[in-house]
Amino acid sequence: EHDHRLVHFLGPGDEAWASAKAKERQRHGFEHVRGELLEDKVVTDALDRAGESRVLGSQQTPDWRAKVAEMAARRNFLQVRCADAVYVVGWRLEKGKDQFTGRADIDPRETPALDVGGGTGWACQWYVD
Repeated sequence: EHDHRLVHFLGPGDEAWASAKAKERQRHGFEHVRGELLEDKVVTDALDRAGESRVLGSQQTPDWRAKVAEMAARRNFLQVRCADAVYVVGWRLEKGKDQFTGRADIDPRETPALDVGGGTGWACQWYVD
């Protein structure tokens, strides 16, 4: 409609969270990604590598990968995997807040150096990595 060339990568269940406006005006840009791809070794290895920079100290619990899954972050790997440049709009993590929700108190030394929050923060980390 406005000559936008966009793609929304959607993993299993993500479309349910898309806004009515996105469903109405941007459905042509929805790219559904199978769970098998998101769980592939390449994505998992990238998740583990990014986790070394993002999941620090007390946040390194046995369930940290599940917390990342709740953010639907794995699909963001596909957005930046071969990018030449990345421009993002996201929220910044406040020093001393956890990287999963940005709400729980943590040791300020556990705030990632790349302090963009949410799945967007993971996308930024994958781009940097």
